Amino acid sequence: MLTGIGASLISACGPAVGRAAGGAAAKLATAPVAGVATRWRNRKTRQALSESTYDALCPHLSLEVARQTIDFLESPDFETIALSVTTQTYASAGAKNEKKELEATFTQLKRLLALQLPDQDVVEDVAQAIWSALREKVMASVEQVKSTDTFSTESRASMIKIAACYAAADAKSAEQLSTITDLASYRDFERQLADQIKNMHSTMRLPHAGTTRKVPYSKLFVEPNLRSISEKSESQHRSVRGLDEVIASNHRVVILGDPGGGKSTLSLKLAYDIARSSFPASSARVPLLFILRDYVEAFRASKDSMVAFLESICRNPYNVEPPDGAIEYLLSSGRALVIFDGLDELTDTSLRRKVADFVESFVYRYPAVPVLVTSRRVGYNEAPLDESLFTTVTLAELSESQVASYAEKWFSLDQTVERKRRSELAASFVRESQFVKDLRQNPLMLSLMCGIYASEHYIPSNRPDLYQKCAELLFERWDKQRGITIPLPFNAHVRQALNALALRMYTDPKAQKGLTRARLVSFMTEFLVTKRFDDEAVAEDAANQFVDFCTGRAWVLTDMGSNTQQNLYGFTHRTFLEYFAANQMVRKNSTPEKLFDVLHERISAQEWEVVAQLSLQILSQNVDDGGDDFLDLVLSAIQDTESLGRKINLTAFAARSLGFMVPRPQIVQKICEQAVLLSIDSINGEKFNYETLALLMECSPENLALVSKNLKEVLRFAVSSRPEDDKALLTALFFQRLASYLATYSIPLSAGSAEVWDSVESELRQELTPLISRHYDSAFWAARIGAVYGEVPMATLIERFGTAPLWSFSNAYWSAASPAFIFHAAFRGDGSSIHLDDFFGRSDPGECLGSLASLLLEAPRPWVSSIELPNHLLYPLLRACNGPISGKAGAVKEGSLLMFLPVGELLVAQTSGGRRPAATRSGTRTGGMLKNIILKWADARVNPEARPSAIATLRGLNLSADVTHFIAQWIKGDVETGRYVNMRSDLPAQSPTQNV
Repeated sequence: MLTGIGASLISACGPAVGRAAGGAAAKLATAPVAGVATRWRNRKTRQALSESTYDALCPHLSLEVARQTIDFLESPDFETIALSVTTQTYASAGAKNEKKELEATFTQLKRLLALQLPDQDVVEDVAQAIWSALREKVMASVEQVKSTDTFSTESRASMIKIAACYAAADAKSAEQLSTITDLASYRDFERQLADQIKNMHSTMRLPHAGTTRKVPYSKLFVEPNLRSISEKSESQHRSVRGLDEVIASNHRVVILGDPGGGKSTLSLKLAYDIARSSFPASSARVPLLFILRDYVEAFRASKDSMVAFLESICRNPYNVEPPDGAIEYLLSSGRALVIFDGLDELTDTSLRRKVADFVESFVYRYPAVPVLVTSRRVGYNEAPLDESLFTTVTLAELSESQVASYAEKWFSLDQTVERKRRSELAASFVRESQFVKDLRQNPLMLSLMCGIYASEHYIPSNRPDLYQKCAELLFERWDKQRGITIPLPFNAHVRQALNALALRMYTDPKAQKGLTRARLVSFMTEFLVTKRFDDEAVAEDAANQFVDFCTGRAWVLTDMGSNTQQNLYGFTHRTFLEYFAANQMVRKNSTPEKLFDVLHERISAQEWEVVAQLSLQILSQNVDDGGDDFLDLVLSAIQDTESLGRKINLTAFAARSLGFMVPRPQIVQKICEQAVLLSIDSINGEKFNYETLALLMECSPENLALVSKNLKEVLRFAVSSRPEDDKALLTALFFQRLASYLATYSIPLSAGSAEVWDSVESELRQELTPLISRHYDSAFWAARIGAVYGEVPMATLIERFGTAPLWSFSNAYWSAASPAFIFHAAFRGDGSSIHLDDFFGRSDPGECLGSLASLLLEAPRPWVSSIELPNHLLYPLLRACNGPISGKAGAVKEGSLLMFLPVGELLVAQTSGGRRPAATRSGTRTGGMLKNIILKWADARVNPEARPSAIATLRGLNLSADVTHFIAQWIKGDVETGRYVNMRSDLPAQSPTQNV
C-alpha cells in the first residue's frame, strides 16, 4: 500500500491532470455542452511532461505501475473522466447532491485503473491521488470559466441536462467495467479496426479519371477551410479555421457544405488520419464512419440501436468482429470518434428529423463520444441538430490559392499530357477559367472542369451544359482515349436511361442506398426494349454490358458496395444524381405549369433545392419563356400562401434563380418587390429575415445592373408609400448591412458586386437621410442618429425612450442604433472604429458622450436590463473596447465610464456572495485601458480586498466630484445600474475578471 505518500502522488500527477482539467474547462468556456479535454499537439512538450511525471512517480511505484499510470493519465479514458468531472462540477456547483453525483465517475476511474495497473494493491491509493488532484484542478479551472460565463439560459439548461447524462453514462460505464476482466481483447479489436480503416481509406479516387485509379491524399487533396456561422459579426466574412482547430475546440461538430464541396472526402480523410494516429486535435483512437444513406430503411423501421449499427459497420465493410461490449466501451471512454456522413442525402424531411432526433439521443446516451455530422447547407434548417449540443461550421469555398494548388496537383497526375507541359497547362486553366470562378470554388466541379479543359480547352459557363460535358467526359471521351468502348452511345440511349434511373432513385428513398444488380439490369432491360431492341434477351445482354461497364469505370454510376446478397449500384456523387433527375423531371413535365405542380410543395418546404434549380435552368433552355413562366407561377404562389416560412422559401428560390438565369425585366422587378416587402414586414422586435435581400445581392453579373436598379426603386417606393413606417426607411438606409449581418450562409460578395451595392446604399442615404427626422419622436434608432447630428438633445432622447435603448443590441435595429457608436468610436486604439454613423459623414459621438454623464446620474435606475444587454455580448464588448481613456476630455471620459458600469455589473451578476476564493486570486489589472479599468472595478465590487486599489485608480482619473462619488458607490455595491436577475444564483462567489 502507499500509505502516507498521497501528496507526492498528487504532485507527480499534476502536469497530466492539469492539462486534462484545464483543457476541459477551456473548452467548456468556448462551448458549454460541447467541451472536451484538451489535445496536446506538441509531442515534444507532451513527452517531456510525461517523463517529468514518470520520474516523480518512480520513487513511490514500481517502474511498470508508474509507466501504466502515465499511460492512463494521457489516454482518452482519463480525458473523458476529466470532462465528465468538469461538466458535472460546473453544472451542479453549490447543489446539495454534488458529491453524490460524482460517485459513479470516481467508481469508473477506479475500475479503469484496476484493469490497467498490474499491481491491484496500489489501485485505491493511485485512484485517490489522481481523484484529489483532478478535483482540485477542476475546481480551479471551472472558476475561471465561471468568471467569463456568457452562456445563454438555453445553453445553461442544456449544460445541466448533459451533466446528468454524464452522471448516468458514468454509472453505466462503471457497471460495464465491473464485468470486464481484461481490456486486452478490446484494445486488440481497436487496433484491428483502426488498421482496416487505415488500409481501406488511405487513398482518394481521382474524380476525373473515370477509373478505379486512386492516389494518396498528398497527391491531390487540398485541406479545406471551415467558416464559423454561429458568430454574429458585422462583417460577412466569418472566422476561417482548419478542421483540426474546429475539432480541437469543439466536442460535436456539424459541417455544412454545397454539393460536391468535399464533405464526404473530408470525412474519409479524417477517418484515415485518426486511424493512423496522425490527427493530434483529437485523442480518439478509432473512427466509426456511419454513412447515413445506407441505413434509410433501418431508420424508418426504428429497429436497431446505434450500437447495433456500429457493430454492423465493423463487420461490413471492415470485416472485423467486435467483441461483446467493445463498442459500448469505445463510446463511453471517448476512444472512438463517430462520423455521421450525409444527413442531407435523406431527402424526406420527416426522415431527416427522425434521424436528427436519433443522433441527439445518441449524444445524450454517450456524452463522452466526439461526433462529426456532415450535411448540405440548403435544407439543413428544416431538420437541424440542437445548436446547444453541436457547433455548426460550413465548408468555405476554395480560395484562389487553393484552386491554383488543386489545379497544379490535378494536371501533375494527368498522364495524357507531357510532364514538362503540366505546370503550364495548370496555369493556363487557372487564367482561362476566371469567368466561372464561382463554379471552380467547388472541389468536384473544379476537378471535372480540369478534365474538360484538358480535352476541350474551354469551359462551358451554363451549369446544365457544364454537367452534360462532365458526364460526356466521364462516360465516353475519357474512356475512348484509353481504348475503352462504351456498350451504348451516351447521347442516344445511356443518358436517357440515366435520366429515368436518377429520377427513380431520387424520389424513391428505398432506392437511394443503391439498387441490386438484378433490379438495375431489369430496369435497363425494360428501358432498352422500348428504346432500342425488340428482343428482350438482346436488351438484357446489353443491360448487363452496361452494368459491367459502370462497375469501377465511369463513376457517375458505379458499384456502391453490397448487401447480404448482391452488389448495390447507384450514383456515387449526388451532383449527377440530381442533374440526371432534373433532366428527367423536365422531360416528363415539359411545360412550366406541369413542372411547377410537381415542384411547388418541395420548393415551399425548401426540399429538392438543387433539382428544382437545375430543372428551372433546363426548362429555360428547352422551352421559350419557360423559365420566366415558371417564376411567374412561383410569384403567384407567394401571394396565395399565408405561411411566412413558405413565403420566405418561395421568395428565396426566386431570388436565388437570378444567380443563374436572366428573366425578363418584369420578373426581376416582381422578385425585388417581393423580397423588399417581405424583409420590411418581417421586422418584429428582435426577429427579422433579410435572406431574400442577401440572395438578390448575390445575383449574376448579367442581372446586377437591373436588380440594383429595381431594388433601389422598390426601396424608394416603400419609403414614400409608408411615410409613417420607420421599418421601410430603416431597410432602405441599411439594407446591405442588415442583409450581410443576417445572411449566415451567404457567400461573400465579389469586389465588383460589393462596389455596386455600396453605391446603391450611398445614393439612398444621400436621398433619404433627411427623412430620418420624421421618426425622431417614435423610433429610437432615428432619434439616436438625430442625437449624433446634434438635432435631438440627449436629454430628449432619454426622456422619450429611457436609458435602456442606449445599450440595446436588438437584432432588428442594431445596424442603425447599436451602442457601438459610443463604445467603439471613442476607444478603439487600433483605428478600426465600428460605429455606423460614419456612413452619414456627420458622426460626433464625443458630443453625445459629453452630455451623457449628468443625464445618467439623474436618470432612474437601473439603466438597463439583460433584455437590452444580454450576457452573451459581455466578452465581445470587453474585447472590442480596449482603447486608452486617460487622454480623453473630461466629459467624454465620464460619460464613457458610466456607460460601461452596466457592462461591469453584468460581470458581477455572474457571481454571488461577497468573498473571493483563494483559487482565483491573481494580480490586479493595471493600465489606462478602458477595459482593464472596468474589469478592476468589477473585481472590487465583488471582492472587498481589491477596493482600495480600485478607488485609487478612480481618483487618478480626475473625474468630477459627482461622477467620482457615484462610481465609488458603485464599486462598493451601494448603487446598481443594471438589472440582471436569476442569472447565476446557483454559483459560489468568484472573481468576475478571471481570464477576461
